[in-house]
Amino acid sequence: MQQIDQYSENLSVLIIEDNEGDFVLIEDYLIEKFKLATINRCSDFASSINFIQDSKEKISIILLDLNLPDLKGLELINSVLAYDFQIPIVILTGYSDLSMARSSLRMGIYDYLVKDEMNPAILHKTIIFALNRSSYINQIADEKRNYENLFNFSPQPTWLLDPTSLRILYANLAAQSKYGYALDDFLNMSFLELHPAEEEQTIKHKLIAQEDEDIRNHFTHFLSNGKEIKVDVYFKEISGLSNIGLIVQSNDISEILKHISTIEIQNTKLRDIAWTQSHVVRAPLARILGIINLIEDEKENFDEILFWIKQLRISSNEMDDIVKKIVEQSNHIVQE
Repeated sequence: MQQIDQYSENLSVLIIEDNEGDFVLIEDYLIEKFKLATINRCSDFASSINFIQDSKEKISIILLDLNLPDLKGLELINSVLAYDFQIPIVILTGYSDLSMARSSLRMGIYDYLVKDEMNPAILHKTIIFALNRSSYINQIADEKRNYENLFNFSPQPTWLLDPTSLRILYANLAAQSKYGYALDDFLNMSFLELHPAEEEQTIKHKLIAQEDEDIRNHFTHFLSNGKEIKVDVYFKEISGLSNIGLIVQSNDISEILKHISTIEIQNTKLRDIAWTQSHVVRAPLARILGIINLIEDEKENFDEILFWIKQLRISSNEMDDIVKKIVEQSNHIVQE
């Protein structure tokens, strides 16, 4: 009831009718049911288009006679709809044009009224139905735009795929920017074309059969310039009013894998250093300690002492070289 009251208060009707008597009758019916309605009249197609384009107020609904002086019938319907004013249109017709009026519903006309059957109640009911339908359609269109915006402005490359063939039905702005393909290019591609041949069966099994969803996410993708990137691939099946699709998203992990590889190389070098510290360094150190013990045992044999001192120097230099090498390797890892 609140919605009907709102229509009654804010209703602005454009009647496109060249017959003065028919206009006066329709105007009386409107005033009876919509006392606060704003009623405007145009008598031909050309003036009505100019009025709609120049009007500063929002027109709620158009009542359109099918036979105007400058246009009539299907040509009139097509011409009005071509402007796409986003205003619900109700056709006013006679019995002779009834078949055409019914056909116009498939073209985008909201409803039709037979002039000889019209009365205030029927006109009121038809207008309320058309306005409610228009409100519902606009709400769906707004929600569709919101979902499209969420899809398009996601920072991750995202595609809408046919769930059977994996043909690309849509690609968001991030996918176009990251992969270097225009939307028209994507629409002529299968998602499989982003993968090397050896991965095709695996990705098909993942996306179509959906049996191994958690087993593997890492794949290779080709950019338009031929560059390879490593990606994680995630997907979700969605159901629409008429079909089912797959939302697929990729995440470039090339840099992450590169960092992991660097860390693994560094860990290998650190293990080598640890082995050096625990084995190679201890060998000359053990010899040095042994030489010291021999020197202590050969106090009276000077030549023997000189020999062991020479060996001590050799082992000390050897140990010094090893320590320098350890320091150099450690500094190199830190710099990486």
